[in-house]
Amino acid sequence: MGTMRVKMLPVFVLLAVMMGCMVPPQRQASRQAPQPCSAAVNPIRNNSTAVVLNYNYTYTPKDASEGRQWLREDTIAKLNSLGRPDGNSFAESNGQAVNFYFNYTLNNDGQDHFTGSLEFSGWGQGHITTISLGQYPYASATILNRELTGKAYEFIHGGWHDLRPNCPQS
Repeated sequence: MGTMRVKMLPVFVLLAVMMGCMVPPQRQASRQAPQPCSAAVNPIRNNSTAVVLNYNYTYTPKDASEGRQWLREDTIAKLNSLGRPDGNSFAESNGQAVNFYFNYTLNNDGQDHFTGSLEFSGWGQGHITTISLGQYPYASATILNRELTGKAYEFIHGGWHDLRPNCPQS
């Protein structure tokens, strides 16, 4: 029996060396659990709303500083016009809690054809939706901006639910 052990020793050593060189099986990457669905939000009525407007341009707008201020004022005027029948009013946040963030990205192909998007968030929900317009370009950044703003107001007017496919859609 002792001779058998001596003869098997090189086999055990070889196996030990081979096992030490083996790559351990990889664990599957741990998936992060999906965030829970946010609660549905009813239409918003009779509310004085503070907003933050952010504009990102992929081009240099003409009269950059004056044009940007005018676009901000035009956006607030559009929101107030849309909100009036619902009793809603809008102003840029000036030291108060923010209800909504409107993050616009406006593009120009260099030939004054405008496209853009709006990342709309807030109301304690975080991201609400991203709206993109540009399949058919606009001849005016102002009109594009008004269209994006109007599409965001549809959520305020009608309420919304979590748009992720795994969340209830009713």
